[in-house]
Amino acid sequence: MIFYFTGTGNSFYVANQLLKKGERLINMAEAREREEYRYTVSAGEKVGFIFPVYFWTVNDVVFDFIRHLELEGAKYVYSIITCGGNIGFAGGLLRKELKKRGIDLICVFPMVMPDNCLLFYNNGTEEHQREVFRDCQEKLGEICTEIRLHRIRKPIFAFPSGLCRIVYHMMDGTKKYHVTDKCTGCGMCARNCPDHAIEMVDGRPVWQKKKCTLCTACINRCPVRAIEYGKGTGDRARYNNPASFFPV
Repeated sequence: MIFYFTGTGNSFYVANQLLKKGERLINMAEAREREEYRYTVSAGEKVGFIFPVYFWTVNDVVFDFIRHLELEGAKYVYSIITCGGNIGFAGGLLRKELKKRGIDLICVFPMVMPDNCLLFYNNGTEEHQREVFRDCQEKLGEICTEIRLHRIRKPIFAFPSGLCRIVYHMMDGTKKYHVTDKCTGCGMCARNCPDHAIEMVDGRPVWQKKKCTLCTACINRCPVRAIEYGKGTGDRARYNNPASFFPV
């Protein structure tokens, strides 16, 4: 059983690479929306949590889902946290929150992948993104082997990640998002938003909520690059995982 959350496909790609025949793949954003929090683990089934780190902490979709999760029969529980550089203290916070639900997180793996956070800095050229993605595929094979061998690698130091969540919530506003004349009114941004923060008004996206998860799906997955954030994203490369084929 694999629980995942993805913005631009990195974590979805990793989850599919680990998925075995007969295993369940559960989108935490969709499960949260449907309020589906109760799961029973089959005998011999591993449980994985795969998601991206934001600001060195656990993002709101995953955090909210974990706080309501009821999981029975879990024996080996691991997490792969995707990142552009490192995962900070997110693993420790995840373990702390899972422990409150009676779930023992055995192992956490950081997984460096192409960065999608163009809101606050330049995340590299498209060529650089391709190089990072090629490198991560070898690392993923090593992680798969460690999971198969039931490695134990428990994270510590959850407290600093709580502080990081304060910073995260200082930066998760939607006020700076805006749309250009390139917009075709396709509505992909509204459909892909896990927070339903976007509504189509007269054929154009309007951010209705003051806060969002910061998954960057709207700005990165816009097919015509019509969405910008402030004044600094115009010349920054967008990123979508080249091997992820998720619904649009």
